[in-house]
Amino acid sequence: MCGLVALLSDSPIDSGLVIRMRDRLIHRGPDHGGLWVRDDKKLAFGHRRLAIIDVSAEANQPMQSEDGRFVITYNGEIYNYLELRETLARAGHTFRTGSDTEVLLASYMHWGVECLSRLNGMFAFALWDAVQHRLFVARDRFGEKPLFWARPKDGCVAFASEMKALLCLPGVSDATNEDVLAKYVAGTYYEDGPETFFRDIQRLPPAHAMVFDSGGNQLRHWRYWTPDYNPIDASIGEGAAVERFRELLERSVRMRMRADVALGSSLSGGLDSSTLVGFLAKLRETETSFTQNTFSARFDDDLTISEGPQIDAVVKQAGAHPFSVSPSPQRLMEESLRLHWHQEEPFLSASIYLQWCVARLAQENNTIVLIDGQGADEVLAGYQHYFKSFQLDLLDKREYWSAIRETIVFNGRLRRASRGFKDSARRFNPRVAFSLPEIIGMAGIKRPALYKGPYDVGVPDARPGLRLRRQLAEALQYNCLPQLLRYADRNSMAFSREARLPFLDYDLVDYCISLPDSLWIKDGWQKLIMRKAADGLIPVEIQWRADKVGYAAPLDIWLRGELKQWCLDRLFSGPILEVPGYQKNALRDLWDAHQSGSANNSWALWRWISLNEWFSLRASGAWRDGIH
Repeated sequence: MCGLVALLSDSPIDSGLVIRMRDRLIHRGPDHGGLWVRDDKKLAFGHRRLAIIDVSAEANQPMQSEDGRFVITYNGEIYNYLELRETLARAGHTFRTGSDTEVLLASYMHWGVECLSRLNGMFAFALWDAVQHRLFVARDRFGEKPLFWARPKDGCVAFASEMKALLCLPGVSDATNEDVLAKYVAGTYYEDGPETFFRDIQRLPPAHAMVFDSGGNQLRHWRYWTPDYNPIDASIGEGAAVERFRELLERSVRMRMRADVALGSSLSGGLDSSTLVGFLAKLRETETSFTQNTFSARFDDDLTISEGPQIDAVVKQAGAHPFSVSPSPQRLMEESLRLHWHQEEPFLSASIYLQWCVARLAQENNTIVLIDGQGADEVLAGYQHYFKSFQLDLLDKREYWSAIRETIVFNGRLRRASRGFKDSARRFNPRVAFSLPEIIGMAGIKRPALYKGPYDVGVPDARPGLRLRRQLAEALQYNCLPQLLRYADRNSMAFSREARLPFLDYDLVDYCISLPDSLWIKDGWQKLIMRKAADGLIPVEIQWRADKVGYAAPLDIWLRGELKQWCLDRLFSGPILEVPGYQKNALRDLWDAHQSGSANNSWALWRWISLNEWFSLRASGAWRDGIH
């Protein structure tokens, strides 16, 4: 586990408490930890390092500047550290290590808080200035790395990569945040703000920074980056756009290959992960030599949701070394509490367990860094349910014939793909878009009301023609990606692996959101620009497939089989019974309908199962004392 701990207080801090907090971050892997306490014991940094770049002891943290003025504890990777190092060296800075940590420290020394605009990476850090007596904390643009904070007793302010570390502090309760609990029960908790499931703990939102004085008083709190979805470059041609996209994605992949440890990639068989495997294979042949491992979860005995043939096709073309795991319901039961302990908050889908198994598989095969495809769907309108917003935008713009044509092509393609699977609704929804009669009926008349969500910052105006862009902006920053990034980070860190996400390179994201909608969706194809950029890198049947299943476990089948009694126990007994909003009869109706096969209620049921697991951990004291 890689993680940071920082405490700032008016009164002396007990060093033993800081060490205990560090222990809370230790799960597996070699110890590259460190502890730094200021002479007056009013400031302390603790760190648990997963060494990736410059694995020597000289690069361990907390790290001090040569003059002793600055000290930093930091979680993540600055992918453009080589470019920044070159710029800083020309400005007179010298370096004693090859680490990106030292580059980050020098960046602050040179540019101050403005260094944030230059950092291409994933990060959460705390940096102390002993001259100005200021603590500077910040989190990366998309929130790939977590950062939590709390105010324990005696005027202290504390920051950590894990909420469990903060719960070790006197005065930080493991009591539930009732407002967050109510949102979760109602299905409206998206991790889109500072509140967490713990009443006394807040998260620093993505792309935010704070400054504190030596007394723990907050001097500044600001958002340093906001995507702009309003300017659209309608002049760019498709060919030029595809070429530029390919250049930016290749550069992003190349930067995220920088590591002094073994590197591989996650592979689901879908367009996103397959494209990254294709780029890695290209770079392996032309610029670098490494063993290209892929790690996959697959269910070859469940043909409706199996991605095995697609995974095999990608591996064959790339010449990669494949490793696969078939997650089992039996092992999910055994590991559920530990999985929830690492995740720290309940989660909405058992598919999180697939990620957990893939991370463990990478650990078992000595691969520390995993290139992963998270973020592409939110950036390039990849989820199938986005197509409805695209249809309505065409109607808003009075592009009626385009709306009709796109509807015919998209729906026809999904309908044909569904014929290849028994019970295809388990794989995808072939009726996810508006039908042709619905589109014709809405043309020229009043259409569904324009959605106006709760978000204003970083999203386009709520006006006709911008439905899709607004939906994507909200997904990227608020109601979708933040949860997915939490799942990925906790699962990978639980096994001391590091997940790197090339589609979340901010230059690539800024470029993609400036493109016209027709380069995201055209001729019924979503993520059009990526499909064309992947030409020659992946098999054609993967490049132009419409039958992609969501990254999901066969929970619907497991609930009727091996998991049945285990789930019954968690749905109708235990601490969940005391949760406000728990309705036993309504839950029983969902359960009975699922068991009869008349409905697939696995997601709705899992939401309560996961919540019960979370409360069970609290009841056992695991949030404070650990899990054994």
